[in-house]
Order: sequence, then C-alpha cells, then structure tokens
Amino acid sequence: MAAVPFSYYAYTPQTVEDRRSSFIMSVEQFLDAAEVYRAMEGAGKGQELAVHSDLLMRDGRRLHLVMVDMSTSARAHLEKLRSFLGDNFFQRISWYASGRSFHGYGESLLERNEWVQFMGLLLLANQPRLEPTVDPRWIGHRLLAGYASLRWTCNTSHYLTLPRGIEVLGRPRASKLEVGPLGKNLRNAAKAPS
Repeated sequence: MAAVPFSYYAYTPQTVEDRRSSFIMSVEQFLDAAEVYRAMEGAGKGQELAVHSDLLMRDGRRLHLVMVDMSTSARAHLEKLRSFLGDNFFQRISWYASGRSFHGYGESLLERNEWVQFMGLLLLANQPRLEPTVDPRWIGHRLLAGYASLRWTCNTSHYLTLPRGIEVLGRPRASKLEVGPLGKNLRNAAKAPS
C-alpha cells in the first residue's frame, strides 16, 4: 500500500449533498500517530475527518478496504449481520462504537467490482419491514461517491462521540485510536506486496 485517502466534510442530514475536501496521506504518514492526530485536529469549524476505503497501492491500483456503517447502536444488529455475512467473514471485521451506531473495518481489500457487490450485500442484510441493520443512506451515499468512508472525529453536534473499539463475541477488542481505527489492518496491508 502506498497511500490512504481522507477527507474533511460537513454532514447535512437527509440530503444527497456530500461536499468534501479530499487529501491523501502516504502510508508512512498514516502509520505516524502524530500525523494522524494532526489531520484530525486540522478539521475546520463544523467539519469532520473521514478515512476512505479506496486505498492506493504501490502498483497504482486502488483497492477498497471493507467498511460498514451500522444503522443503530443495538448490539443485536451486530449479531444479525454476523449471521448474514457468516462467522468467518464477520470475525475479520474490527468494530467501533461511534455513538448512534457501529463502524466496522475489515481485513480484506476488494477490487472495485467486489466492493460494489459487497455494498449490495450489506444493503440486502436489511430485512423488509424491519429496522435496518446497515445504514441504507450511508450505502447510497458511498455508492454514489465510488468509495466508502467512515468518520474519525467528533467536532459537530450531529455526532455523539469519537469511535471507540468494542469487543464482539469471537473477536478480540479492537485497538483504541492509536493510528486511527484501521490500526493493525492497515499496518498489515502496508506490509503486504501490492
């Protein structure tokens, strides 16, 4: 892996609007906690920092890191998603409580067509006439943008807290925000040949 894309954005509820100011961090910068915290602190007034799924590989390809934005903070929804995705795949996702929901970061890197299929699969995890398991508006926004993204800051009143690692049955507790929620997963991707 060569670089990790980020953006600063201001969330406007219940709209299609997705205005962002994007930038790229080299993998060396990303693995430097001070650089990540500097980026977090660099968000302007009323803005949040988000990491993007479309990682730039050393060979020029873009591969998508698995990301999930749940619809609620009810742990029962994590178990619904586990049964839908299968235990093996689910256990390769690190989970973070983000206030109103959970964020998930997987260990897999996906080609663009695989990423689109994965996002469709997440949408199908939502059962008709039941409360959504995965946030369908997040999926729509992310498909329109062409990449997934998850928030790392808590600078506006819309969000309740910084994402914090949680323990999920069958998976050790996710690390705290050491070099961002991706921590170990991106460290491993950085070491892997591309």
